[in-house]
Amino acid sequence: MKKYLLAGLVLLASSNVSADQLSWEQLLPVNVPQIEDPFVKLTDQQLFELGSLARYRDSQNLNDQQKQTMKELEDSLKADNLDIEWLFKKREEITEHRRMLASMPNATLTEDTYEIPGFVTPVEFNNDVVTKFFLVPTMGACIHTPPPPANQIVLVDYPKGLKLTSLYEPIWVKGDLHVKKTKADVSYSDGAANVETIYQMDDVSIRPYR
Repeated sequence: MKKYLLAGLVLLASSNVSADQLSWEQLLPVNVPQIEDPFVKLTDQQLFELGSLARYRDSQNLNDQQKQTMKELEDSLKADNLDIEWLFKKREEITEHRRMLASMPNATLTEDTYEIPGFVTPVEFNNDVVTKFFLVPTMGACIHTPPPPANQIVLVDYPKGLKLTSLYEPIWVKGDLHVKKTKADVSYSDGAANVETIYQMDDVSIRPYR
């Protein structure tokens, strides 16, 4: 198990790949304008107070004690010369920006044949073999953990069928990579529904990760 945990870290972070191989970082969009993030300059206490205040504001039917606590949080943040309303507005902008980035492909990649390492998350079975699956950078993604961003999932069509022995064994998948937005459900216990990806691979071959 330790070997597979280490492999998961390598799959996610490594960029030392050959010309026809892609790291997961290379599937991310490039040359995207950055957005100011004022939260990186805040202390842990300020972040905690902002988060607590946001939860109180989102709540309904606060009792008197909760209203008093909310006022104390506002007073504390204002005493630090923080513009609360501006920060909440920036939070919405940052959330939307990150959502946009998560759904964008790497526009510099041409549709070609590539090889990508990853873990299998089953989507479709034919008897006891997997004929369609999500290739993901970390084991158990979409099953034991929430789905990665859409540009960190590849939907693989494999009519030949893969005999799945473990979710924890990484593999190499080589095939034709296409940019195409798709949603699918994970066919596994505790699997996520309506998982979105923007990459697909077909005409693939599979080999063990070494």
